[in-house]
Amino acid sequence: MPAPAVAPVSGTDLDQNNTEKVRVGETLKSYPVGRYVDPTDTNVMHEAHVVYRKEAGASWNLNPNAPTVVPLGPVLAVADPARTPAPLPAELEQKMAEQNQLVASLIEQNEALAKELTNLGKEIADLRQSQSPSGKKE
Repeated sequence: MPAPAVAPVSGTDLDQNNTEKVRVGETLKSYPVGRYVDPTDTNVMHEAHVVYRKEAGASWNLNPNAPTVVPLGPVLAVADPARTPAPLPAELEQKMAEQNQLVASLIEQNEALAKELTNLGKEIADLRQSQSPSGKKE
């Protein structure tokens, strides 16, 4: 008979799968280094070895990819940041509206200029045709 499922209890350790949803571990990288002469003392040569560097320290995961179950004692809440968009500041919304209006006016001007260029191209073609020897009227 399988053991009954254990409900999460506040104040207990998280398993590895849930830990990554809450806190991101540090990032380590290794760099192989060949032989080299010590830059501070030219009489010393270092043999090839590997240098390990901490690229990023551990930090809290503020942008989880999936909904995270947060134990709240007897009640469980599901936190899904994708479903609760942060409201934009009024100033940003105003700037976005101004930019949208500017883009719309630029598109309108571009269309008017394209029509004008088409008309000028037709007029130039008509002038060339009327000035050609075969197109002259006498």
